[in-house]
Amino acid sequence: MNNSILQGYVTSLYSKYVSDLKLGEHHVSDKRLQEFVADLKKAGILLESFNWSEWYQNSHMVDRPEYIADASFYECQILLTAMARIDRFSPGILSNMRCQGVLIAILDRFQSLYYQKAV
Repeated sequence: MNNSILQGYVTSLYSKYVSDLKLGEHHVSDKRLQEFVADLKKAGILLESFNWSEWYQNSHMVDRPEYIADASFYECQILLTAMARIDRFSPGILSNMRCQGVLIAILDRFQSLYYQKAV
């Protein structure tokens, strides 16, 4: 996918979901989280082919969302793809990741990666 198109998707995703994914005890419906996943897929951010060993190598970031601030775009894709797949079989994972600050950390990282490229 073209970098400028992807940058547009990232900006759109951020503005559309930032208030839903922010930290806090507010409720976000599973339907809304599934809309987020559908938009990630539509944007080409979720990986089509996926190697679970890469997830295991990067899964420490879900325990410490502050590590995501240094993650590559690909590492963020791995995290999102794994969480979306796990949530299909174990509903509530995306909600839990939102509550822990993982999803907003990834959105913030996408924004910073594309802001750095634009400057």
